[in-house]
Amino acid sequence: MKKIFLILLLTLTFNCAFADSPLTSTSFYKAYLDIQLVNKASKSKGILTDEGFDYLNYKANSIDKKIALINGLKWDIKGKNNATLYFKKLLLTHKEYTPTNFYNEGTAEELICYSYLKAMDNYFDVKEAIIFSNRAAKLNPNSYTIAVINQLIKTQSLSQNEWCEVYNKMNTIKENKKLIVDFRKKASDIIFSYTDAYKGYCSFRHSVIRFIKGI
Repeated sequence: MKKIFLILLLTLTFNCAFADSPLTSTSFYKAYLDIQLVNKASKSKGILTDEGFDYLNYKANSIDKKIALINGLKWDIKGKNNATLYFKKLLLTHKEYTPTNFYNEGTAEELICYSYLKAMDNYFDVKEAIIFSNRAAKLNPNSYTIAVINQLIKTQSLSQNEWCEVYNKMNTIKENKKLIVDFRKKASDIIFSYTDAYKGYCSFRHSVIRFIKGI
């Protein structure tokens, strides 16, 4: 009985340590506050404005700064509508895009922006966001920014008993030397200081399994 109680106590303790998620708990926009629009977005009501869209749509702006702006808009447990706003504005400026061909015709940067906005809009359901982020990663397999955001979105779909995989999958990106690092180190450190903590769940799960077998 004492052993069962100990297992329950350890499990509850570990679960409490990860009450949030990598997607909503990694505020890496703080590494980009020197960028005026990122700073402005971080102090806004979290709604993508025309000015914010223009920044995301301007090709000369690097992808990491665009992603930082989206991160600065943050999330809301009640849900948001920024992905829809982004896509409607995109259709107005790119007449060749339609709701049905965007997946195939959109650029890697547009697709990762859309998917990240969609994931932050509703982090309880990232199925569609993953479809578009995977497509972005396929179109540009060399971008560290796209790879890390794609994986960050995908970890959101993992259940509690898969939390070890949060560490494993994110660490795969961190250790991939083939990626072109187009992301600030400080921003990367913010992400991995959170996701690296999930490594403890790998050994924790192994210890619990061994402990249960010993009962």
